[in-house]
Amino acid sequence: MCGCANCAGRSPRTFAYSLIILIFIRMNRLKKLLLFLVGEKRYLSLLASSFQTLYKTVGLGIDYQDIYFLREIIREGYYCADIGAHLGYYTLELSRLVKTSGKVLAIEPMSKFHHTLRKLVSGSRASNITLYQFAMGGDSDYVEMGIPKVNKTKKFAYARIMKSNTYLEYIESERVKNETGDNLFYDLPRLDFVKCDVEGLEIPVFKGMMQTIARHKPILLCELAEKNERITLHEMLLPLGYKTYLLENKKLVLLDIHSDRKAISHNHYYIPAEHAERLGSLIVSGRPGLAGQ
Repeated sequence: MCGCANCAGRSPRTFAYSLIILIFIRMNRLKKLLLFLVGEKRYLSLLASSFQTLYKTVGLGIDYQDIYFLREIIREGYYCADIGAHLGYYTLELSRLVKTSGKVLAIEPMSKFHHTLRKLVSGSRASNITLYQFAMGGDSDYVEMGIPKVNKTKKFAYARIMKSNTYLEYIESERVKNETGDNLFYDLPRLDFVKCDVEGLEIPVFKGMMQTIARHKPILLCELAEKNERITLHEMLLPLGYKTYLLENKKLVLLDIHSDRKAISHNHYYIPAEHAERLGSLIVSGRPGLAGQ
């Protein structure tokens, strides 16, 4: 260690974890160097495995509050869907929480992420995860998925159906089978929780699984960047008894959908009456005040 005041008294293990966190936070700056040194395939595996290590051993910041909050809302035996699973940040935690009597359906369309996730799942020996390589939210049987370049940097996390954003410069693409939730989840005996992060196509995804939602009434967690999107989804789900919430200070705060209040990481919770009653003290009608106005 360096011997400075900040490092004094730290164990080598704690210092190592702190260093990993620093690297993780500043990954964008190191990305080109890491890609050059280890190659794209190993880089993605490193990113996926490092997240799991940090999540379980050190703890990550508020940007990851929704993943930690899963411990409060997911029960053993639940059936969960992770739509836009990417590198398994939600998938692995859901698997741990639902245990052997539950199931996790992880949907990741792009081959490089799907293969990385498959390797991660295999290494974890999780037997309750089923992987699917489908796109969702597209308007045809097959769609072109692309990874864009932003500020001269390849943005893996921005991968999306290319047709949904024609202003981005895509530097890699592949043709992927598109599926609807009503088809994919048709035979499920239950569905208790759905996380959806598909870079702007959340509304079409849910439109394609309204029969499933009406049948099972799952908790929905989705990323919505615009106020009009949360209003649209709220109006779609209102006849089914859903209300809209934000996560603040480890509580679910009832949201006035017409307000300009912002969610951390744009994540919104849509919860039906059946689950709201069970969640009880986790739901408040006030405003703890973490979110923006």
